[in-house]
Amino acid sequence: MGKDEIELLLRVIPLAIGAAFTPSLFGLQLVAAVSPHWVKRTTATAVGAALAFAIAITVLLLGFASLPLDSSHRSPLDGAIWLIVGIVLGASAMWLFMPHPELAKSSEKRLTAGLNKAGPWTFFGVAFALSIKDITSFALLIPALHDIAQADVDWWFKVPTAVLVYVIALIGVVLPPLWRLIRGHKAEASLDRLFRFTMDHQFKILGFVAVFFAIYCIFIAVGADKLGWTGW
Repeated sequence: MGKDEIELLLRVIPLAIGAAFTPSLFGLQLVAAVSPHWVKRTTATAVGAALAFAIAITVLLLGFASLPLDSSHRSPLDGAIWLIVGIVLGASAMWLFMPHPELAKSSEKRLTAGLNKAGPWTFFGVAFALSIKDITSFALLIPALHDIAQADVDWWFKVPTAVLVYVIALIGVVLPPLWRLIRGHKAEASLDRLFRFTMDHQFKILGFVAVFFAIYCIFIAVGADKLGWTGW
């Protein structure tokens, strides 16, 4: 593994971790993990999210791979994508830190109302919808996938890197059922507490994620390897 490969991994892995912070999807999986028939429901939720992310990542990766390169063998969107995402995340953070009590209640109600009697297909559909509408996660995945597609590395490295980003982004739907599998019924109390915390602080969680990655994306964008406005 050379310098280009290592630098690519160091740039995109933090974005994949940020994309995994999706309170609504995580909350849905927590609901599934403490419900009756939790194995079927958590599996359906994970598959729904995985399918949505797979479709989006495949489309973005192929789209970015088809972009023409300039005379320096770089995409014309290279630094601009990072800068735009950083600015959008920074602007979003201001809204996310504002109080939204009614919106928080309605968001929680959508995750709990009627799901006690719902079948696996309902969990699959809700997970797919929440994932495909997850603006924050896809905003973080856009610069990551652009860099993977346009990186000056072989495809044998690009494909596993894209798969790694995909897997990391799905951590939120993997950990709750894994914890339930390990702990059994003893896991329900801790999962319930985690659900309560997630729902009570969902906008602040996204706000902190947005602030951190706004700074991160802008820092990368203005660097010597992107827009070149600074020497780092």
